[in-house]
Amino acid sequence: MQVKNRLSILMAQNGIRSVSELQRMIREHGMNISRRTLDKFYNNESNRLDMDTLATLCVILDCGIGDLLELIKES
Repeated sequence: MQVKNRLSILMAQNGIRSVSELQRMIREHGMNISRRTLDKFYNNESNRLDMDTLATLCVILDCGIGDLLELIKES
């Protein structure tokens, strides 16, 4: 099994065109996620995520954790 994120899909649904724009929105809400962390997450290169990172993304994208992550069953 593999966990994939749906960050790019949720960004598109919210009219967020780039990781830079997402990071700007995060900062405007008084929160912080490093650009490197966002880039790795956006490109599905993250093996681990901090709970605060997940919570921040869910707040900014107005979604639940289940909307952000999906479990892919490999055959």
